[in-house]
Amino acid sequence: MAADGAAVTHDQAGHVVVERDDGRKLVDVVKDHLGAVAVREVGELLRHGGVLADGEPGGINHRAVAGTQLMLAPGVLDRLRAAGRVTEPADVALVVVHEDAHLVVVDKPAGMHVHPLGEHRDGTLVGALLHRAGVRHDQPWSAWRPHPTHRLDRATSGLVLVAKHPTTQRAVDLLRADGQVRRTYRATVRGRVVQDQGVVDVPLGRDPGDDRRRAQVAVADGGQRARTRYRVVERTADTTVLEVELETGRTHQVRAHLAHLGHPLVGDELYDQAAPRTTSVAIALRAVRLRLPHPVTHELLDLRTTGT
Repeated sequence: MAADGAAVTHDQAGHVVVERDDGRKLVDVVKDHLGAVAVREVGELLRHGGVLADGEPGGINHRAVAGTQLMLAPGVLDRLRAAGRVTEPADVALVVVHEDAHLVVVDKPAGMHVHPLGEHRDGTLVGALLHRAGVRHDQPWSAWRPHPTHRLDRATSGLVLVAKHPTTQRAVDLLRADGQVRRTYRATVRGRVVQDQGVVDVPLGRDPGDDRRRAQVAVADGGQRARTRYRVVERTADTTVLEVELETGRTHQVRAHLAHLGHPLVGDELYDQAAPRTTSVAIALRAVRLRLPHPVTHELLDLRTTGT
């Protein structure tokens, strides 16, 4: 098998258990490597004989043995696909900023969903990473399963940190809870921001007038604490370029906080009712820097991309 850091294509017959997985619970090995099928499906597949280990049904309490070939039982993949329970790989070029055996950081373009969602199931970041990890239309097994540690809106571009293993994802979650994951954005907003720098400390919750949006909602009423720092980079006659850093990571936090300031993002039709209606799926918001201690090696990662 190729190393974790490389794009691979497995034997189309299935996945061979590697030495490091010897003795682990079979259910956990299948969760890690049956990338095209959601983790929540794996237990049921094993209980009903849907996963074969060297041709025999693998049980929910079995242990994995190095060298064993894992396959889906005949017809299982077709049935899952027919029920819409397969994440299809996307042969889409990715800009990879960093990759090692534990994680990958990708520069996501605007217009791409991170996860398959509703009618937007094709061409997602998760689908593209599954392809990178070895999944094909007739090969549901992968070298690793992508676990995005945070999301960017479809209309936002920039850096997304993806763990290759659930233990790495949990380690990143702990770093974030400890304030050690720092994300910086470049934003272009409508109007001239007067203050050179500032902090927006406004709790956010679902907008009672439009549940697609976030708005100021008191914590006592279900809102979540949210803090955003900003610094003016450049002013033009009718726009301002900001560097924005999140102290918390709430849904639509940058978009909602800048709109709360009275300076919505350029192109953000959801938060700027005065914006012209267009068919564009991009807004002027880009995740340009990501800083954190590596969740496994503990070396400092300071990753950047360019553009606005």
